[in-house]
Amino acid sequence: MALNSKLMQLYGYDLLLGSIAAFYVFMAPYTKVEESFNVQVMHDILYHRHHLEKYDHLEFPGVVPRTFIGALLVSTLASPFVLVASLLQMPKIYSLYVGVVGVQ
Repeated sequence: MALNSKLMQLYGYDLLLGSIAAFYVFMAPYTKVEESFNVQVMHDILYHRHHLEKYDHLEFPGVVPRTFIGALLVSTLASPFVLVASLLQMPKIYSLYVGVVGVQ
C-alpha cells in the first residue's frame, strides 16, 4: 500500500496529464488549424517519402514559412508503427493517432 502511495506521489500528475492527452486524442482525433500543417507534413513524409513532387506543401505553401524539422522528428519516431500498420492494412486514422500524440 505504501509503495502505491509513493508512486502516486511521484507520478500522479504525469499520469493525469498523460490520461487527459490520450483522452483528447481518441475523442477528437482530427486536428486544429495550428496542428494541421505538421500533420500534413508528417503524412507526406511517411506515405510519399522521397517523392517530393507529391508533397501537399508544394501546392499549398501557406503564407508563413514553416520548418519541417519537428514533423521530420515525429515522423521518424512514428515510422515503425506506420510501417507495421501499413503491412497489416490498417486505416490511416491509426497513424494519425500516433502523429497527433507526437505533436502534443
